[in-house]
Amino acid sequence: MSEAHNDNVMELDFQNLKALVARQRSAFRAEGDVTYATRIDRLKRLKALIVENKSEFATTTKREFNGARSYEFSLFSEFASKVEAIDYSMKYLKEWMKPEKRKTNKPMNFLGGKGQVRYFPKGVVGIISPWNLPFGLTVAPLTSALAAGNRALLKPSEYVPETAALFADVVPKYFATEEVVVVTGGAETSQHFAELPFDHLLFTGSTRVGSQVMQSASKNLVPVTLELGGKSPVIIGRSAKLDLAGTRLTFGKLLNGGQLCLSPDYVLVPNEMEEQLISRIKHEVESMYPNIIENSDYAGVFNERHFARLQSYIDDAVAKGAKLTIVGGDETSASKDNRRMPLHILQNVNDTMHVMHEEIFGPVLPIMTYGDITEVPDQIEPRRNPLAMYYFGKDKVEQEYLLSRVQSGGVCINDITLHYVQEDLPFGGVGASGTGAYHGPEGFRNMSHSRAIYSQTMIDVLPIIGARPPFGEKFRKRISKVLGTI
Repeated sequence: MSEAHNDNVMELDFQNLKALVARQRSAFRAEGDVTYATRIDRLKRLKALIVENKSEFATTTKREFNGARSYEFSLFSEFASKVEAIDYSMKYLKEWMKPEKRKTNKPMNFLGGKGQVRYFPKGVVGIISPWNLPFGLTVAPLTSALAAGNRALLKPSEYVPETAALFADVVPKYFATEEVVVVTGGAETSQHFAELPFDHLLFTGSTRVGSQVMQSASKNLVPVTLELGGKSPVIIGRSAKLDLAGTRLTFGKLLNGGQLCLSPDYVLVPNEMEEQLISRIKHEVESMYPNIIENSDYAGVFNERHFARLQSYIDDAVAKGAKLTIVGGDETSASKDNRRMPLHILQNVNDTMHVMHEEIFGPVLPIMTYGDITEVPDQIEPRRNPLAMYYFGKDKVEQEYLLSRVQSGGVCINDITLHYVQEDLPFGGVGASGTGAYHGPEGFRNMSHSRAIYSQTMIDVLPIIGARPPFGEKFRKRISKVLGTI
């Protein structure tokens, strides 16, 4: 643990926040080369923070979910997987830090000119994390930031004040203020935070707020990584094994009560397979989550506002002709105090319904049908650029057809969300679902400045090729080889 001084930061105004950034940047500049040993030490301290405080964080998060959050889910998704990510980063960090040799142009390459790319820390990184995975989605980008040699300011969501306060209490035990510091506070603090002159800013949250964060960061030309969401489709091919697809779809949809940025948002299934798929989903819900309302493995809707939002989507869809099937409970039990909402399946949906335009973020599953796979890209287009696309099937031609015609941040074939936990794969969105990526080598590079370094030979090359005035026939001949007649 660091013995350096650390402040417990609470509700600071803009000027004080700027002073924190300046303090970290000053320490960064004074440090100079951020060595491999230093980075490993910081990653080890982050790992210790996770292992030594996991129970308290998991308990706190459960409390902020109104007691309706699986303790075991928290331990895996927010703690165990993050320890594995840190271990992976430490294993490959030395390799990532190595300079990369690059080719140089003729004739410099023949005369000793050398090119390389080296990855330098950017400096001070800001991280704004969401409420749905408040620990894991703070620690994951922090892992990339520390591996890249940066310092960091953390701003947990104002919707999880207890978790944010716990972060503010725990982090100083492992990191000096000049290394990592936590900023707590409400919406105004978050707005100020996004306007700070960071060297990089990473935000996880909604597309709407992500747009605002990007605008705020642009005032200081701060590069951003935005991990957003969107309406991630599940496409069931005719070659799919329905039992497997139903199991994995149900599991992925109901993780954290559907409150994940990677949650399946809606399903596209061949006309003739719709009822069979629904039957399988019903079976799996009853198998995984018997008595949903009282099931401790099942997460409730985070707060009353989100619960009301979900209910409004359902009411709107039904009013416009959707068929509703409630699985795991009934209409009355869905409104109990713990907000454990049964799965609501909507059929006969169309683009007039709000549920087909807004990210759902809860246990509501619209199902659309198609006749031929060529219809699917057009059905997805109004909901373009989701964070993930999920495909179930064995038809390679069909897979490639969808990959080439449907844009998404990432893809998972024959499963749900598992591409996220593959540390050697980049995680990020495209278009409305985000920009930039983190995890593994891409996270390291995203949080680093890729610096081109060219070492010129001591031989004066330009006169050899006639590239120094006065320009003569030799240089004109060289240009004509590239451009043709001049």
